[in-house]
Amino acid sequence: MRALTSFWSLWCKDVGSASFIGMGALFAVVFVPMALVLGKIDEAGFMLSFAIIGFSSAIAWQWNRLHAAEWSLINPGFKAMVRQQSLALIGASVAIILASWVWLDVPLGYGGLALLLGAGFLWLCSRRPGNFYLSMVAFFAIVLFKPLLALAPIINSLALPLALLAWIWLDARLWHTQWQRGAVSIYCNGMTTGGFFLPSWRWLQPTRAVDAWLFPFSYFGGPAINAFLLLIPVMALLVSVLLKIKGSDTSFLHLWVQFSVMMSAMAHWTRTMRWHSVDGLLMLPLFSGWDDFCQRYYRAQLRFLLLTALSMALTAAVAIGLFALPVWLWLLTILATVWGAALIMALGVFCRNSLHTTALMLLMILPLVTVDVAIRFSLKGEIDSGLWLAVNAGLVVISLLLMRATAGRLPRA
Repeated sequence: MRALTSFWSLWCKDVGSASFIGMGALFAVVFVPMALVLGKIDEAGFMLSFAIIGFSSAIAWQWNRLHAAEWSLINPGFKAMVRQQSLALIGASVAIILASWVWLDVPLGYGGLALLLGAGFLWLCSRRPGNFYLSMVAFFAIVLFKPLLALAPIINSLALPLALLAWIWLDARLWHTQWQRGAVSIYCNGMTTGGFFLPSWRWLQPTRAVDAWLFPFSYFGGPAINAFLLLIPVMALLVSVLLKIKGSDTSFLHLWVQFSVMMSAMAHWTRTMRWHSVDGLLMLPLFSGWDDFCQRYYRAQLRFLLLTALSMALTAAVAIGLFALPVWLWLLTILATVWGAALIMALGVFCRNSLHTTALMLLMILPLVTVDVAIRFSLKGEIDSGLWLAVNAGLVVISLLLMRATAGRLPRA
């Protein structure tokens, strides 16, 4: 217990690990119960998986941080303290998984696969620190859990024991390594981008034109946000086809809404991490002053909102076409995504730290629930589609007006 006394200052005051732990806690404490209240057991499993990946990413961040500075490795007891606190976080993750399974009937496989994926992610980071950039790939890989569990139900029983063995194996080998030169750049980049950054790999080159189109909004998020937003329709097609092959009638349309809206929150998350570099940006001959920067940032947000709407239009068309949902839900899904993303971007300009952006993600609940309830009621024939479309169209107008009203409220560095 003595080693845990410094957990708050080491893990929750560091912007990198605090972002991942805060996101994990938010999904575990808020989104898992909310999904269960809505009667969505599989979605609760997804939320739980998201939380476990968040905790695992926090451990990977602390590992990189530990190996980025020689003094931390030779400081008596410091490495052992980080190791014990990492084990405590894994123990808490296992307790959450088991509690969700015993008392909330969340399938054990979701938490087990997430913990196994987290172990694999940390192992990749230990092999090459630059693999930390794959953290968002790990987050989005959870959409494959349900098709995988449907194809091999035995994974529900095997995933957690295998994950525990993997973490035990990792713990025996992870903390005896030396200073890592590559960890230094990861730590420096993470301190400015919150760990949400991807290098300019070849498959990201097509997003450079999008980055230029979204500048200066894209300056803070890098190519990762745009790349994943563009890939959501592809992931939706892959998951939907796999579920359809297994005869499932679950479209996960509301989850795709959540992921799309979450990209707007992620954009402000990275902004708060990198905001101290805005003074250097303003010194370039690009802006005539602070007001000009705020206005260009606002217009770039509108373009990002358009990209979000187009991404959701393709995603919703895939889900509705494959699962034969009512056509009017396509328009409703786009409207809900637009006002959800616009609301987050309107209020996100007030965020100054990772705590604010973690709280901002709570707004994802609103469009998610809207689409989920609309789908459930439409399948029962107990819904007025015209009223739902009118209300959501009104929310779009209100959210856009709110974006305009907060256009100049960006905090100074």
